[in-house]
Parts: sequence; structure tokens; C-alpha cells
Amino acid sequence: MADVDLLTTRFNEWLERYAPPAHLRDRPEAAQREANALLAAVLRHAPESRVAEWIEALCTELDRAASTRCWPTVREVEAAAGKAHLAPGPREQVTGDWSLDDAAITARRIRNREPFAENHLHGRIADEMLRRGLITSAELAELRRIVAARKDRWR
Repeated sequence: MADVDLLTTRFNEWLERYAPPAHLRDRPEAAQREANALLAAVLRHAPESRVAEWIEALCTELDRAASTRCWPTVREVEAAAGKAHLAPGPREQVTGDWSLDDAAITARRIRNREPFAENHLHGRIADEMLRRGLITSAELAELRRIVAARKDRWR
């Protein structure tokens, strides 16, 4: 789980800058329950890595979205949390020689009876699966027949 202490401390520091909603100002126990609900929303959406960057992005987004000096709602915290996930950018740079193995992925999906891209039954991916022995020509022919029969039923 994410660094709970860092998230709790930073979010509580942010929350102190704002006033509790008017209906909670004379009810400290209810205000604490609301603050706990807001923190729980933060913790539910917190990432496993780059927590410090994410909590800063969350607080910045909450500041940006605030229309009053009052605490946000749980829904507003969750919306800001989603946007904060986009702020840090990609986790790591992919090297130039990295690529997906479409043939292996498709063959695994076929074996596991999972959905796969129909266009992989023809062309380069199909040729690669056959060449590497990931699927037999009989299996490929049967899959093509099944897909063609389904298309005929859909028409």
C-alpha cells in the first residue's frame, strides 16, 4: 500500500487551509467523520509508487477545482484523484528496442479461449504464429471457419 503516513500528513495539512462545511462547524465529531471520509477517498485512490508526486498533484488539483474556501466533497476528492494520476506522467521510459509480441499474446488468448483480435487470423500475425509453432494450421483454419460462420449469423 502507498505511504499512508505521508498521505495522511500532507492531506491533513491541505485540509487545514479550508473551513469545514457550515453544517459541521459546531459539530466537531461530525466534522472529524467527514475529514476521515475525505482521507479514506484519498487512500482508496493512492498509487503504489510516486506517492509524494501524486499527493502534491492531488492537492494542486483540489486547489484548482475549489470554488469556495470550504472542504470538498468525497466525490470532488475522487475526481481530483483521478486527474492527479495523470499529472506525474508515465512511470518509466520504454527503451527503443522493446515491443509487444502480438503473435504470442494472440496464441495465448486462443489457447485460453479469451477474446482476441479477429484480424490476427490473417496476415502477418497469423503467419508468425504458424512459423513459430504457436498454433497449427489446422487450428488456424478451424478458427477462421468459426469466425466466418459467426459473421454469417450476424448478417
